Amino acid sequence: MRLITIPVSHYCEKARWGLIHAGVPYIEDAHLQIFHYLFARRYNTRGMVPILVTDTEAITDSTEILKFLDQRLPESAKLYPKNQIQEVEELEDFFDEKFGVETRRWVYFNLQTMTTRQILKLAGQGAPLWERATAPLMFSPLFRFLLHSLDVSRENVDRGFPLIWETFDSVSSRLSDGRPFLCGNRFTAADLTFASMAAPVLWPPEYGIKFPALEEVPTRARDTILQFRAHPAGEFALRLFRENRSPVVVAQR
Repeated sequence: MRLITIPVSHYCEKARWGLIHAGVPYIEDAHLQIFHYLFARRYNTRGMVPILVTDTEAITDSTEILKFLDQRLPESAKLYPKNQIQEVEELEDFFDEKFGVETRRWVYFNLQTMTTRQILKLAGQGAPLWERATAPLMFSPLFRFLLHSLDVSRENVDRGFPLIWETFDSVSSRLSDGRPFLCGNRFTAADLTFASMAAPVLWPPEYGIKFPALEEVPTRARDTILQFRAHPAGEFALRLFRENRSPVVVAQR
């Protein structure tokens, strides 16, 4: 199978993690933002990624990819257990559609304070050489277009940032009864999605690409990441990355 990605995207990380959980070998077809349209629009007119390309079809949404992979798993390993599917899907939908949008805005807003070289070193991991060579020449207009397309502004970040904290608090409250996972005693799509969507404010070492060392990050953003890491929900997400997302070597195309 081939997974078309933007390497830094937490929605693409969700799909990568799903493939790892299912034990499915795959090739990652990674591309820089904007350049990815050249490859994604063949399968999705909006150019959205991740896209999982199989011998017979293309699945063009991270949740649909997880559900496609879940079909091949025994009930004991499924991310959508039959007796909890509604609860899992409701949490997953919130994390994807609300929480993950705000964590993405926050990280892109803060990337603006980093140098072009630092941003492309982060975003270009696994991307073709020609994309990495071309991107610096048109970086400013491309990055402005990207920020505009994601509605990244000081006002939107300030408006959405409290939802990130509220979600962390809600997850912490849910876990306060001692349960090991969000829906009880087993790892589900709710856990995988929360951890993936939280990654932009945690920068976990096990993520599908390597984040910069925190020493390279501007002070304000670094302090915020450290605060999220110290939160009980942040500790939970980091544990999920350590224990439930086995780092693997994936072929790059």
